[in-house]
Amino acid sequence: MDFINGGELFHHLSIEKRFSEDRAKFYVAEIVSGMEYLHKAGVIYRDLKPENLLLNGLGHIVMTDFGLSKEGLHAKDARTATFCGTPEYLAPEIIKGDNYTKAIDWWSVGTLLYEMLTGLPPFYTEDEENMYHKIMTADLVIPPFFSPEVADLIKQFLIRDPHQRLQDPAKIRTHPFFHSIDWAKLESCQVVPPFKPEVKSEDDVGNIDDEFLQENVNAVDDDEEPRGGVKKDEFMGFTFASDATAH
Repeated sequence: MDFINGGELFHHLSIEKRFSEDRAKFYVAEIVSGMEYLHKAGVIYRDLKPENLLLNGLGHIVMTDFGLSKEGLHAKDARTATFCGTPEYLAPEIIKGDNYTKAIDWWSVGTLLYEMLTGLPPFYTEDEENMYHKIMTADLVIPPFFSPEVADLIKQFLIRDPHQRLQDPAKIRTHPFFHSIDWAKLESCQVVPPFKPEVKSEDDVGNIDDEFLQENVNAVDDDEEPRGGVKKDEFMGFTFASDATAH
């Protein structure tokens, strides 16, 4: 995997508490581009959150961790039903247990944009059940310092009815909030990011949380086997036996 050492978006947001609208606009525009690409490839991301968004050394967004993604959903109205994701960013239809479409990812984009501007997701509480209830029923509170453009975009992303939710990439790109974005330049990385992480060298780890740096690189999960093969008794009782000389 590529080594991305600009730090998690979560890391930078936790330090700065909230981003300016211009900075949030740049990040969300790159995320919109990435999400559109995934959806065209038949993939629902399902776990958009600041911890899964890295900055490279120049300050561009890198979407990571596709462990909860679902592939093979190429039809426009393709649906799936697995309850998964991070509670703060779950769309109402997931919480309700409905079959859902790629529209859930755009709900998460709206939630993320709100968090970048305020420091917290819009329906966040420490009590998970209460948070689910708020996601399903609470009024969306728009802070007075939001511009009309970003307030409108967030409202359209956070429409609870997925059929009414903003989810057409063409309409998203032409929303007034993005009027200053040159999408062709953005997608060719010709737009200079509004923030460049302090990266001293290609192998600098200064922006990476110590929690990850202290992990044992040879450690495996309880249900996994170390690299290099399976246990010797893995196939005991099976008629097949590996033959290193076989062709």
